[in-house]
Amino acid sequence: MITKTAHVVVAISLVFSANAYADTAKGRIHFLSNKAKTIQIVQDGNAVLVSFDDNTEFVNADGAKELGHDDLIVIEYQAGKPATKITKQVFGIAKELEVDVDQLEAIRHGSTPYVLVDARPPKRFGAGHIPGAISIAGDKIAENADKLPADKNHLIIFYCGGPTCPFTAKAIAGAQALGYTNVKGFQAGLPGWKKAGKPVSASPAWVAENLNENHVVLDTRAQPGNEHLPTAATMPATYFTGWTSYFVNNGVKARLPGASDKAAPIILYGATDQDPDLLVAFGELKKWGYKNPSIMEGGISDWKSAGRKLESGAPADQIRYVRKLRKGAIEPARFKTLATDPAAAAIIDVRAKNETGGGAVKGALLIPLDELESRASDLPTDKPIITYCSNGIRAEMAYELLKNKGFEQVNFLNETIHPAADGSFRIE
Repeated sequence: MITKTAHVVVAISLVFSANAYADTAKGRIHFLSNKAKTIQIVQDGNAVLVSFDDNTEFVNADGAKELGHDDLIVIEYQAGKPATKITKQVFGIAKELEVDVDQLEAIRHGSTPYVLVDARPPKRFGAGHIPGAISIAGDKIAENADKLPADKNHLIIFYCGGPTCPFTAKAIAGAQALGYTNVKGFQAGLPGWKKAGKPVSASPAWVAENLNENHVVLDTRAQPGNEHLPTAATMPATYFTGWTSYFVNNGVKARLPGASDKAAPIILYGATDQDPDLLVAFGELKKWGYKNPSIMEGGISDWKSAGRKLESGAPADQIRYVRKLRKGAIEPARFKTLATDPAAAAIIDVRAKNETGGGAVKGALLIPLDELESRASDLPTDKPIITYCSNGIRAEMAYELLKNKGFEQVNFLNETIHPAADGSFRIE
């Protein structure tokens, strides 16, 4: 494992005074806003808010742009002073055991028999995994030895949630303890696989549990026929390429009609999971910026063979997607109502001061996120508090901070919002 050090000095303020740890703060990233240069980590169940500017040393990451959700980091600092170092914790494996994305692809499409094991907790497997993988928790290898090949020299490749996830190394050690001699680790894990734009599979059992308005299900078959998955909408691969041409030629922001939320969970299926059109559709969605598309294993053919529910007739011709609200998030319609009645709620704008030149929600109180902890006493306790920023990330950080401080009537807007100079606003 190569250690990278980038001399980008980061000024850190640990906002929760109760969490002023002596020399270090260590935890997984809960939220990260590059726009606001703010990170929130969780240490021992407590939230620690971290702000940074262009001044510290990053280790194992080329600045904040190489940090992501759930990464484990260690912040070194002296009380009352900026941090001296932020280290991305990496659980290394022996270099000779590592495979990269290209090597894994070559193995997947080669002639050598192999077993690919997703070593993350099993509950994470269904929603998305590398195609062809099986699920065995990295710390439960011995208990699941029956799922591994009898031949101790059979190639086995383990992966988990990236280099800050410990389960790849644990799984390798577990397999070696059972006598396996040809084990490898894909250290980049599912995040690295997705970053490379590679296809992600979803388990049919998971799909069956999530056929609802909070998931987008797309039938990519050119001729859908008279049977389809419940809640599915039809969108053949040619639609995706056609939409891409339209977006490019007209300078229009790429978005899926009916599902502009780029974090929407999108499930694609075809006649089988080997339909080339599925990869076309998946690739176009990734180009458009969608973060969570997946391809259902087995396609409708295996779905039907397993006796799973199908609906008759053609799939719907429109997507009907409703974004599932995160804990503490407020419905956009409710926000609009409260924002027009100052007596009903306190609207708090947690953007930085230099972001408000274009306008702010009429009547909103501007308290930048990095000032919120020290100015919490300015907030009312007799009516609801609603926080907003530009896209919901800092608003949710503010929500967590206020809940941590004992505020009970608090929510946040988890949407992209465009305030105007006259106090009006538009929510995407």
